[in-house]
Amino acid sequence: MRPAAIAFATAGFLASAAAAALVATFAVATLEDTTERNSKSALIASGQSWAQIETDGTIVILTGTAPDERKRIQALDAISGVVSIARIRNLMDVEESIPVIAPRFALEILRSGTDVSLIGITPSETESDIIHDFIAGIDGVSLIDMKESTAWPAPKGWDAALQLGAEIMIRVERAKISILAGEVIVTAVVKSDAEKQRLQRELQSLKPEGVILSIDITAPRPIFAPYTLTFTVSETDTTLRCYALTPDGEERIVTAAKRLGAPDTSACEIGIGAPTESWSEVAVAGMDAVANMGGGIFEMQDSGVTLTGPLGFDAQTFNAIVQSLQKALPEAYSLQAALPEAEIVAGSETRPRFHAQLRKDGSVVLEGVTIDEISKRTLLIYAEAKFGYGKVNDISKIANFAPHGWTSRQLVALEVLAMLTKGDINVTEDSVAVTGTGETEGLYDAILSKLEIGFGAGARFTIVVEENIPEPVIEDLPDAKECEAEISALLQENQILFAPSSAVIESASVKTINQIATILNRCKHAAFEIGGHTDSQGREEMNLNLSQHRADAVLDSLLARNMLLGEVTAVGYGESQPIADNETEEGRQDNRRIAFKLLEETTDGQN
Repeated sequence: MRPAAIAFATAGFLASAAAAALVATFAVATLEDTTERNSKSALIASGQSWAQIETDGTIVILTGTAPDERKRIQALDAISGVVSIARIRNLMDVEESIPVIAPRFALEILRSGTDVSLIGITPSETESDIIHDFIAGIDGVSLIDMKESTAWPAPKGWDAALQLGAEIMIRVERAKISILAGEVIVTAVVKSDAEKQRLQRELQSLKPEGVILSIDITAPRPIFAPYTLTFTVSETDTTLRCYALTPDGEERIVTAAKRLGAPDTSACEIGIGAPTESWSEVAVAGMDAVANMGGGIFEMQDSGVTLTGPLGFDAQTFNAIVQSLQKALPEAYSLQAALPEAEIVAGSETRPRFHAQLRKDGSVVLEGVTIDEISKRTLLIYAEAKFGYGKVNDISKIANFAPHGWTSRQLVALEVLAMLTKGDINVTEDSVAVTGTGETEGLYDAILSKLEIGFGAGARFTIVVEENIPEPVIEDLPDAKECEAEISALLQENQILFAPSSAVIESASVKTINQIATILNRCKHAAFEIGGHTDSQGREEMNLNLSQHRADAVLDSLLARNMLLGEVTAVGYGESQPIADNETEEGRQDNRRIAFKLLEETTDGQN
């Protein structure tokens, strides 16, 4: 070959090689850029913006410091949905966790017949929840579960105490069972002394070694002690709670009380224990003293008598009424008198009180004191679950003088108020007063039973209620498709939101779930399915599991509102049913959704 031809061929070969190298370099750069861009988008979409991405050819280097181990795994999962796990170099660190103090675990079980309430903080629930397993053995149980669980391990003695508390719960129909690590405290009410003795022996036989068991069982006694009477006249009502020695004595006391404005349903319990046979005469004299002041409180406890004047009453006139009453009292009785000062009542209370009022329009007002911000929030949430979202006006104040167990008493008070259609309940450290009307047969006995369980037989109860049983009506059930349309319209406007890559419902969606619960309560004759859906980012299996967890979370949140719902199931569909384009952020947002679907009935009535 000629030298010129050889030179020409060599030049051509070198030019081709240079062009191929340039194309390869450009392709690698394009691949790195695309991989880096897609990986960053996946991290941002999953909420892991703290993580950093570097690319080296086909290799993706993942760096950064994760807030916790779960976030680190979520970042790795997000990237594995974009590139193969074999191409990922995980160089991420995890922040050192700050040690926290373990909570004080405590659980209170309140049982009144088939009504069971759980309140407190417990270790993480296992697959076999002891309390729920035992409750399943009580026929027709109505459960209110307000306990919270944490990831902390159970302290020493907790499991044994929990087992003992559950055993006691199924044996005592009316009781408050307090469970602590290695300790169980039982306060119960039974029908007779014989039952009291039998139950004490039985409960002691259940106590395992290493668990402290305290038992306080109350049974009816033939003697009232202390022997008491309370007559109250306020601007809104007049109430009487009393014991009487004889039927004639009861008639004298009740007749005088009615003459002064007490309800026609007023009555005294008859029993022995009065300090003298002149008990009813002293009672009438004290009530007349309250009437002369136009208001106030007259109290008798055994031989001690207390007269409290109304706020702002003239001190000189009050002293004259006190002296007149003193002269009318038999020698065995001692009188104390008190005239409250305006500045103390206005802003310097040191004794806890709680007042809840259910008005005719269904709205509720809460006032008085609560222990702390958490208790105040718990009280509001519980009241809204009982009376409806937006129906409760909480004007209570936080006070450091509220006693231990005050929140539990307030919750019991709200349970009692929910038994009424209109009324009031007033709670102090040692007394409860309930007035109003309700639509339940045996209303008085039902309220008394709930109060005895919640406050103990040692508290003083004043219950003045009327039964107003409505005529039975045929329920006008709404069309199930209308309910489905209402829920769909509601979710179209306010979709249920979750924390990124989790099944934790955000607080902004609580109102939406409350509204859905109200709609389902009206349509409890129909069956609905809660469908969980995700976008297509991430692995398909991971999306399926996440959608199921989110659907379950919505179902659990609805059931926690303690409303009567129909058959509701939860199903996760993952990314299999998109309603928008997953290639755009707007489309992915639409695909991440919770949907409610009416389950149509077949001809034989089965779903």
